[in-house]
Amino acid sequence: MAGGRSGLLDLDELRTLCARSPLPVNAMAVAGGPSVAELTAAGVRRISLGTALAQSAYTAAHRVAVELLGQGSNTALDGSLGFGELNGLFRR
Repeated sequence: MAGGRSGLLDLDELRTLCARSPLPVNAMAVAGGPSVAELTAAGVRRISLGTALAQSAYTAAHRVAVELLGQGSNTALDGSLGFGELNGLFRR
């Protein structure tokens, strides 16, 4: 479902599942869903992002392209990491 959420997001249900499961429970971190702290407090031991990072990057690229091609401006690039900072992330 486009833009939809799937998976178990109800903290009470997650808490119950985690308490009853002999295995560590995985949950998806999604926009509008429980925070990492809330998931951890419910007993979740692994938190996944799935395709969320790629979706976020493509969303940012889409915003820049729409602004650049539509208005001719590039303010959507404001706040972007600089090349040196990005390059430094890969040297850690």
